[in-house]
Amino acid sequence: MKNKKIIWTTILGTVICILFAILFFGTKFTDITQPPVYFLILGLAGSLSLALLREQKLRDVIYSNLFIYFLFAIVLAQLKAITALILLIYYTSMVLAIYIYVKNFDQKLAQISFARTLVLAATMGVFYIAANFIHSLLFIDHFSIKFLLRNFPLGFLLGIGYGLAGEISEKYLVDFEKIFSR
Repeated sequence: MKNKKIIWTTILGTVICILFAILFFGTKFTDITQPPVYFLILGLAGSLSLALLREQKLRDVIYSNLFIYFLFAIVLAQLKAITALILLIYYTSMVLAIYIYVKNFDQKLAQISFARTLVLAATMGVFYIAANFIHSLLFIDHFSIKFLLRNFPLGFLLGIGYGLAGEISEKYLVDFEKIFSR
């Protein structure tokens, strides 16, 4: 049952994040030179991280995220090496946000239906503000509040995608198995 939750959370989270990307960015999200492609990369990695951390498999989270990051970084580095470094900033903030969320909020909010989704989304949004701050310190000549807050909605949407996938797989996976086992 645990492996099925991991698989379902990963698949559903990736699909939901891709649907958000299509909804908000159209087909532009498939352009590897544009930031919306992160919905695919971080949708997969974040959903997998959430599923593994819920099962207390920190070592698997580290190894799988290193593999996914380096796979995409190699592709992105073919375009511009700086793109792979920028991805690392947002990637690290995503993993830290999910880790802190699972350690501090996940079990405490388990009884409140879909509250975990909103808390995860807010946590992701805040960590994306921090990632934008680091991004602006390293690569942007002038600091602006507009740039700082620009990716909060993206982090929030990714968090909603991960959270919905986690809730659906946790609350409804048992019901799906009962239906299909007949």
